[in-house]
Amino acid sequence: MRLVLNLVLKFRFILFSFVVLIFSLGYLQSRSKQNAVHPLDSLYLKLSPNVVKADRKITFRRLSLHLRGVIPSVAEWKELEALPADQSLESFAVSFLKQPEFAEYWGTKFTSMLRDKSKGRKIPTGKFFEYVAGSLHKNKPYDQLVQEMLTSTGNVKESPATMFYIRDGADPLQTAEYVGRLFYAKRVACARCHDHPYISDFTRRDYYALAAFFSQQFFRDGSWEADRYGKTFSYVPRELEVHLPMEDQKNLQDKNNEWNRDNWNKWTDEQRKDYQKKHEVEYATLYYQPKLGLRFPHTDDAPGGDLVRPKYLDGKEAKLKPGEDRRKAFADWLTNKSNDRFRKVIINRVWTELMGWSFFTPLDDWNEDTVVTGEEILNHLDSYFLTNNLKLKELILYIVTSNVYNRSLTKSTSDQDPIRYFSPQRLDSDQLLNSLIRVSDSQKISNIRERNLSWLSGLMDKRPYDLTGTGSVRIPQDNLKEFSNASEVERPAPYHTILSVFGSGPRVDISDDISELTIEQMLTLMNGRVVGKLVWDFGNKESLVKQEFDQTKSMNAVISNLYFRLLGREPSLGEKEKIKTLMLKPDTVFDKDLLQDLLWALINSQEFQHIN
Repeated sequence: MRLVLNLVLKFRFILFSFVVLIFSLGYLQSRSKQNAVHPLDSLYLKLSPNVVKADRKITFRRLSLHLRGVIPSVAEWKELEALPADQSLESFAVSFLKQPEFAEYWGTKFTSMLRDKSKGRKIPTGKFFEYVAGSLHKNKPYDQLVQEMLTSTGNVKESPATMFYIRDGADPLQTAEYVGRLFYAKRVACARCHDHPYISDFTRRDYYALAAFFSQQFFRDGSWEADRYGKTFSYVPRELEVHLPMEDQKNLQDKNNEWNRDNWNKWTDEQRKDYQKKHEVEYATLYYQPKLGLRFPHTDDAPGGDLVRPKYLDGKEAKLKPGEDRRKAFADWLTNKSNDRFRKVIINRVWTELMGWSFFTPLDDWNEDTVVTGEEILNHLDSYFLTNNLKLKELILYIVTSNVYNRSLTKSTSDQDPIRYFSPQRLDSDQLLNSLIRVSDSQKISNIRERNLSWLSGLMDKRPYDLTGTGSVRIPQDNLKEFSNASEVERPAPYHTILSVFGSGPRVDISDDISELTIEQMLTLMNGRVVGKLVWDFGNKESLVKQEFDQTKSMNAVISNLYFRLLGREPSLGEKEKIKTLMLKPDTVFDKDLLQDLLWALINSQEFQHIN
């Protein structure tokens, strides 16, 4: 009996995943039918039984903004109109996920989470974004992406995943803090100087034991001769010598003294400069040295000076062989199938983006006092995510094809339950810029400056779907004059740009974009440079809207399409009556001024500025 129980416990994750797979496949085969019930809906209705679906046009616009960070095109709206009323939006969701815009938009979100900065010393512009967005575009499993970052080594051009460490100078303490928050939702920073006051039994030594996983590396962006003493000798920068075992530390110090005596001290200044120039690294480079460790600091109230033995975030001590890559050991533990917390942390982030509420908050702090809302749904999504090999596109598709994603907005000011109703979300900076670009006739914007800097001086035949992306992903560029997508703007977004005005963060902390409404944002949309230029150019002789009028010879038809461009609907009866009073010319005469006024008014409407 005990043997049977042990076997069940050992393979419980495989058995549970197999059960989920059977139910999921059953749903995948039947969901094209009108009466197919999404498994997520059944669980959600236990939590909130009175969910009502939104109008399909509202959901379509929501889907496009969530998946691609841009409003649908007029052509896509026309495709929606042609779709039978009983057919779901699943085909559109699949198409959106395969487009480069998905990887560009979600790549921006992920690099914000990873605090990426597009530019740096000896770092090719946009290289880390290209790596992350490219991974999303290829639908790379999430655990593989994390494994690649945690075990990366080499220079940033050939191995851009190394930017995960180089971002913080490969500092093991800083890395440990962010790894804990990013991938495990555990804030350990308080234990850097003393035992953690809020996590039971997490001591200062535990903090250093976690950081020890990331101590076998260092980075250089200046002059460095990695093989000065041969490939087998433990050569590290002088400031890290103390973290070598005592024998290796002494051997290295002797070698350095000997080399300095025989070479450096005898050279002229010119010879020294030649040596440094010869060994100057072309790109910032992360080096791996297996003998490096991390010594516990000496303090008045605790002994120290020893090399700390690594310990995982769950408190278990790692069993490692001498010289083993501790980063690989940590990555294997973190992404192990038995570690559902790793998966649930990213599921919670994705769910929050799409659904507007979280299973737990803060997103990076799942502690002993955390109350998990909808835990049964979270467990179900974890099983689905695991069954689908941790592919984020599959997870997103599963969520957005449910009725609960399509839930309606509240019509009552007294009932604002975000679980029952979809809460309107203001367009983030990327969604806004991308949508303004889509509205423009040129599909490009040449100047995204808003602030004055003078004072600063300075697809559908078979299931499961192949969600691998098609087309090329745009990345940040140096000295770009025209922008076709917000992903081409360097991050952190320069202070003067519309992205910065609308909350694109400084990339100092995890996902530090700002969502609060400001007076500056309202003024920017009313009389800023970007909207002003867009409105001023709208309706010019060579513009698409003028060509549209030349074909239809009807201002009412052009105005109707303008509403479709921005809001995805026809003007209401009340709006049509109001527009009639503004039409000073016959319907068959092109009125550029009227179109520009309407465009400005629609851009400044709450309906355009929100995801509903």
